[in-house]
Amino acid sequence: MTVTAVRVNQLGYPAGWPLRATVATDASAPLGWHLRNATGATVVAGETTVHGFDRAAGETVHTVTVPTVAGEGEGWTLVVDGVESPAFAVGAPAAGRYGGLAHDAARFLYLQRSGTPIDDPEYGRPAGHVDVAPNRGDAAVACHRPDCPRRRWLFGCRGHDLRGGWYDAGDHGKYAVTTALTVWLLQHIEERTRGGDPALLDEARWGLEFLLAAQLPTGDPQAGMVFHAVHDVRWTGLPLRPEQDPEPRTVRAPSTAATYGLAAVAAQAARVWEVHDPVFAARCTTAADRAWNAATGQPTVYATPADVTEGGGPYDDTDVRDERYWAAAELAALTGAEEYRYAMLHSGLDPIAALREGFDWRSMLPPAQLTLALGTGWVAASAATAARAALATAAETLLATIDAEGHGTPYAPPDGRYCWGSNSRVLAHALTLGAAADHTGDRRYFAGELACLDYLLGRNATGVSQVIGYGARPASRPHHRFFARAVDTAYPPPPPGVVVGGPNSGLDDPVAAAALSGAAPQRCWIDDVGSYATNEVTIGWNAALAAVAGHVAARLAPARSLRPGAAAA
Repeated sequence: MTVTAVRVNQLGYPAGWPLRATVATDASAPLGWHLRNATGATVVAGETTVHGFDRAAGETVHTVTVPTVAGEGEGWTLVVDGVESPAFAVGAPAAGRYGGLAHDAARFLYLQRSGTPIDDPEYGRPAGHVDVAPNRGDAAVACHRPDCPRRRWLFGCRGHDLRGGWYDAGDHGKYAVTTALTVWLLQHIEERTRGGDPALLDEARWGLEFLLAAQLPTGDPQAGMVFHAVHDVRWTGLPLRPEQDPEPRTVRAPSTAATYGLAAVAAQAARVWEVHDPVFAARCTTAADRAWNAATGQPTVYATPADVTEGGGPYDDTDVRDERYWAAAELAALTGAEEYRYAMLHSGLDPIAALREGFDWRSMLPPAQLTLALGTGWVAASAATAARAALATAAETLLATIDAEGHGTPYAPPDGRYCWGSNSRVLAHALTLGAAADHTGDRRYFAGELACLDYLLGRNATGVSQVIGYGARPASRPHHRFFARAVDTAYPPPPPGVVVGGPNSGLDDPVAAAALSGAAPQRCWIDDVGSYATNEVTIGWNAALAAVAGHVAARLAPARSLRPGAAAA
């Protein structure tokens, strides 16, 4: 009988909520465990529960559950059969760390800004892609549409001004669909908390201004549509500072998905900004209306892999029913117009199934459900009823999955294969559980949200915190062209609070394929700068982490505030 690892949330466990851990062992009978404080004294003891074989981890495990943690301090450990876990905090020190995590997660978006100097003592740099050599710049990026009114005879398009926005991931591409999701998440935090956080609002507006600039003006044959992406014409290597990128830039043709994305987040922004900047809110209302009409009039302008072979990801999507539903939900919450309710009713989509699966930039039905379920006014009186029922049903399924999985994760794909960016699915489920907690006041749902963070912060088959700078054993070598100290010491290290993509059964890069062939799904991750398929970072994933950590911090705060009408946990 051997214990090989004790896996815990390496950030820590707040008082009054469960402490859950996983023990890797071949023991067939329960084992004794001891929860020890920093002095080594046992505070509480018990026996493990035999879980059995964990298919996702590819090993036999036991679990430990302390229903409510009592105590305070740093440096606590869980010891099972002489094997000690990484150290973690308990009580107020643990609760306080979630606020710091939310701040750091959101700060990453600022560091990813394009087209402006980054003012930061450790990560500062000049503006990238503003037409200063060797950059070719984003001030006049040519499109390839034959009917572009900016074309000159024989000389092609004169270019479009698409400066600003965020670099999506570890390269220098900017994508409308991921930007829209990121903006929605930041504005969702504001709508959930009504906190008026200037930094979050400023960051959300930065991304939204890029989308507004990408919307084609009146007089264009595709007026109201939104360009899909801006990126290099060829892939660049690591490391590479943004302002030193020498590749020419290209703009991808407008897409229906990108246009519905702007319709959704501009409508959301009109609600959020009404109290902060009514003039900007009115501008967003106009943009949302133009985008909805344009996408409705051009419903099948799809982004496909054939659109790009190098220099950027395809971000392809040929089913935009969910984006249309999402835009309709946000516009319905803004206006209450019957047109949008009709569009949702006749979408042919299953909200419960979507909430159970989670969301990413390609699957945007769950964010629509969160808007409907947590909204006020017209939404609360109409479509919210169905959305709240779907939210509660999906949350129960997620709790059952957490209880069934050896490492307490709500992510358990039916085929057993972890997807690209699987950590973002865990965060999506955390948002769903947190929303269910807010709506119902059921403590179990908030405990489920905490379980999602347990998984990300070390209670997983790798035993590594998937958030850089958080935990005793955090990821530290993400795939990124600027935060690239792992490649060149002249470059900065990755900032704290950045979540990596996580296990990916596809092993879609040479590093992962060589190192992880035959690995169990939850072990298909490597902390290597060359593994873009498992260890890259993105703005959308980090915005989701900021939303979840911020929600957790707010609920754990002694004098937290909930949305109007919500019950206390």
